[in-house]
Amino acid sequence: MRIGVVLVPFSTDIGRWGSAKGPEAYIRGGLLEQLRARGHRVSEPVTVHLENAERTRDTVTNLGKIAHRQADAVAAALSSNPDSVVMVLGGNCTHAPGTAGGVARALGGCGVAWFDAHGDMNTTVTTTSGMWGGMPYAVMLGWDLDDWRQAAGLETPVAPETAALIGSSDLDDGEEQALATHPIAHLRAADISGEDVEARIRDALLPRAHNAPAWYLHMDPDVAGPDAYPGGHTPAPTWPPRDKLLRAVAETVRVVDVKAFNPGHFTPDQDVDGRAMQLGIDVALTIVDTLAAGRG
Repeated sequence: MRIGVVLVPFSTDIGRWGSAKGPEAYIRGGLLEQLRARGHRVSEPVTVHLENAERTRDTVTNLGKIAHRQADAVAAALSSNPDSVVMVLGGNCTHAPGTAGGVARALGGCGVAWFDAHGDMNTTVTTTSGMWGGMPYAVMLGWDLDDWRQAAGLETPVAPETAALIGSSDLDDGEEQALATHPIAHLRAADISGEDVEARIRDALLPRAHNAPAWYLHMDPDVAGPDAYPGGHTPAPTWPPRDKLLRAVAETVRVVDVKAFNPGHFTPDQDVDGRAMQLGIDVALTIVDTLAAGRG
């Protein structure tokens, strides 16, 4: 399997702090070497930058600038090697629009399979915290902050019929209402906690698998709970067993055509025993090995 690698070393628009250090920690921790040892062809990482001279006082504008460069890198990797998959190592969930935009630009559209204890579907109207990390899925769906989405290369928003939220356990009222209003596939944490996890994923995703020419799989590791992902700022109240989560990821890759993925962000300084990084490594290996088996 050929794998392009894009690093987005920002926690929202802040570099060199907290989870912004996660992408480089994955590299130092041997993620690329583990992929290569399994026979995959891994490109040299492309790192997204935002110079100080380009910064503004507005976080969303800065996120748009980062997303634009990120989309360029993702689209370039997919355009040069159509059979490849792109692994994006980002600092947090705010960098999802850039990945989806790059996929859409290269392949004509993008569906999103979003693994998260939270919905990240709030808008500036529905948010109760003002946290930018709670909005990127809503941005991709075209519900708010169009300038951020368009800067990311998503001229056409992600259609609800090509969207899924998987593993949720902590949704705001506005997100619950949005999920009840829009035809987004939704599996809660309890839905992927049993032995029928593969069947649940298939039932949710198979009817919409061909609604998009390609898919982005996003992993917010808080979906795995605080035992597997220590140090997270927003721990899940309930979560699936770790092995069921990985089975859900593998089945998602079997059902929809995943062309880009983020295995999960983490804060190295808080990951004292390496559990959070190991979760991300296991997610990445699961995705790539499953893709390779399907194409073998």
